[in-house]
Amino acid sequence: MEGGGGAPPAVLEENESRCVPAASRGADGSKRSSWGFLFTGIVGGTLVAVYAVATPFLTPALRKICLPFVPATTKQIENVVKMLHCRTGSLVDIGSGDGRIVIAAAKAGFRAVGYELNPWLVWYSRYRAWREGVQDSAQFYISDLWKVTFSQYSNIIVFGVPQMMPQLEEKLALELKDDARVIACRFPFPRWTPDHVTGEGVDTVWAYDVSTVRGKRP
Repeated sequence: MEGGGGAPPAVLEENESRCVPAASRGADGSKRSSWGFLFTGIVGGTLVAVYAVATPFLTPALRKICLPFVPATTKQIENVVKMLHCRTGSLVDIGSGDGRIVIAAAKAGFRAVGYELNPWLVWYSRYRAWREGVQDSAQFYISDLWKVTFSQYSNIIVFGVPQMMPQLEEKLALELKDDARVIACRFPFPRWTPDHVTGEGVDTVWAYDVSTVRGKRP
């Protein structure tokens, strides 16, 4: 009875081929777990970044009056600067977007300020002002236009939407001095009569002298 009690060679080979050492299984599982954590971290980080960038752009759309970011065209900027001819004093752009109007005004010799709710656009505007060399005369602030008082400004630029113009018209009429000028782009004020109009279509610009609005002459 040589070799009694032993399994046939064929059976031993089959069992050995199906056997995987515990150490090998643990290593493979650890690698899969590490890749899983890495993938989850990348996806999570990407979602957080997208949320952080997109939220400032989407939040205004949830407000009662939406003021979306639509960059001013080159012709619009030219028309605004034309309406500022022979004007002096401080200037403010309400909803300054990427800062191009404020920067153009600063280059024309104005001390210009922009108010914008989107922090990403404000930071980009500050970078653009620095790049154009007008950072000392072009300032940008993160603020809701309805929480700002504009009485200290002589020149007011507005890129608005029809829904906001009646309310903004009332706000500016209460706050501005008689020598102020309001320049509206894309959409005019509903009740005011403009003193000057230039441009066509979306590039149209309306200029309103507050003294005229109040029935006074300078």
